[in-house]
Amino acid sequence: MNLIPQTEDELRTIFVASCIESAANALGIPASEMHKRMQRVGLIENYIWRCYDTLHTQSREYVTSDILEALENWEKNKIIQR
Repeated sequence: MNLIPQTEDELRTIFVASCIESAANALGIPASEMHKRMQRVGLIENYIWRCYDTLHTQSREYVTSDILEALENWEKNKIIQR
């Protein structure tokens, strides 16, 4: 059984999962709730996935802070657009 990620998509998926978990831990909420919030505003596909090449080179602390700030802004923007 090969447990080492082999494709770019696998690496991105692992990174996305770690971002969701880190952001959830920072706010003290379940990862499933964080995932729903991110999905609702398109943050996973349109930010974390697309900006993987840049984000994955940063520290975990920076990425978590950046993602939480983006989530807050995107959620506010979505409310304003309604």
